Amino acid sequence: MILAGTYVLAALAIYGATLYLGYRLRPYLTASSMLLAFLLLIHGPAYLVYMLFRGPQSVIYRRIAQSLNFDGIVVSLNLSIALMFIGVITGIELVDRFAPSSVRALHTAIFDWDSRPLSAGQSRPWWLLVLILGLALFMIGVSMIEHHLAVLAGYLAVGGKEVDKIVYRQQYGGSHLYVYRVLVNSIAPMLIVWGALAGWTRRWWPLLAVTALLLVATVLGKLETLSKAPIALLLIQLMLVGYLIFRNSITWRAALVAIGVALLVFYPIIRIAVPEAHGLEALSFFYYRAFDISNEAVLEFFGAYPERLPHTLGSNIHLLARILGTEYAPSFDIVSRVWRGTGGSTTTAMFIADAWADFAYAGVIVFSIAAGVICRAIDLTFLARGKTVIAVAVLAAAFMGIYNLMISALPTAMLSGGLVIAPLMAVFVILTQRKAQHSAARRAAGEASPGEA
Repeated sequence: MILAGTYVLAALAIYGATLYLGYRLRPYLTASSMLLAFLLLIHGPAYLVYMLFRGPQSVIYRRIAQSLNFDGIVVSLNLSIALMFIGVITGIELVDRFAPSSVRALHTAIFDWDSRPLSAGQSRPWWLLVLILGLALFMIGVSMIEHHLAVLAGYLAVGGKEVDKIVYRQQYGGSHLYVYRVLVNSIAPMLIVWGALAGWTRRWWPLLAVTALLLVATVLGKLETLSKAPIALLLIQLMLVGYLIFRNSITWRAALVAIGVALLVFYPIIRIAVPEAHGLEALSFFYYRAFDISNEAVLEFFGAYPERLPHTLGSNIHLLARILGTEYAPSFDIVSRVWRGTGGSTTTAMFIADAWADFAYAGVIVFSIAAGVICRAIDLTFLARGKTVIAVAVLAAAFMGIYNLMISALPTAMLSGGLVIAPLMAVFVILTQRKAQHSAARRAAGEASPGEA
């Protein structure tokens, strides 16, 4: 009875979040609406379908179902899914209550978005040009030091079975430099969009040239991971930018086109990864990887904590583990060992899975509210200023940050995923540019004063 009640509660939370998205946030592209849309898409009805129908067909599900307290695991997961949607909405509403004037400005900006031209400011963004050039040179330098072109050539030269490529990818794919990975994943794509739109709008060719150089360096960095998903996600991110240049409102036609575009992007990747999958089989595999695997990963975390392992109380978060003086124990590695019994693989899940591993229900509630607060703060900080190149660039970065929330912990999405670090970089560039302009204006006024006298 309790188990059935928690399923009903989770379904009601999903239904309520759907109504909130449609009637409160409205069909517009904002960071907060993308957050709720992602959660509803992957962990909404698809979660219920997996738990009630598709899950029992999975080996991992059946392994977890053998736990003595499986009903208790599912109860905790259902309650956490409900708390997640409630927490995200609470976070959004908290920000709106503290900044009502910014909310009104945001509503005006997105309502007028389609009819307004893209704005790039009155002056040339010299600091943006310098930053993009420096970043491109740094990334190219890292690629040369780490021999990324040689790694790619070696991967293309690998013959035989797919397993040989997997082994090669595990050994050589991806940079070992954390800062470089953050730049490739979050900062560089935002600056590419910002630089390209600002350079094109103002017809400033030097900015376009250095932005093209950064694009080349970024594509090389994504290819060097030897994974197909980063390039596919970059393409989708750039398509989102193309849509935002003209429109912000979402219609049913636009939604269907977006689904079609996503399938067109990922279908060739699926065919390469699984050559025997054709037509509906490829679409079924896409559903399995996008929805079943995502929800199964969350179930793995809830099945491991606290049924088999005690909650980590912060040792799962690298920075917090250092502050507390405890040994860093990443849950993505521990959970994989629990259910697969071997090393060499990891299990990553959306942000509330790690929150549960650390702090149980308290973690789910706090991290969900924090996610809502962060995304709504991005909206009020950037989109409320209107249809600007900065708003489009930051929203594109938020898209990747929110995607990372679906596959990793909140701290990881904030830093490596760019959910927080990319908007902070945008604020830094804006403030630096304004400071430089004010300094130039004061110098000009100081030089003019003696002549006037």
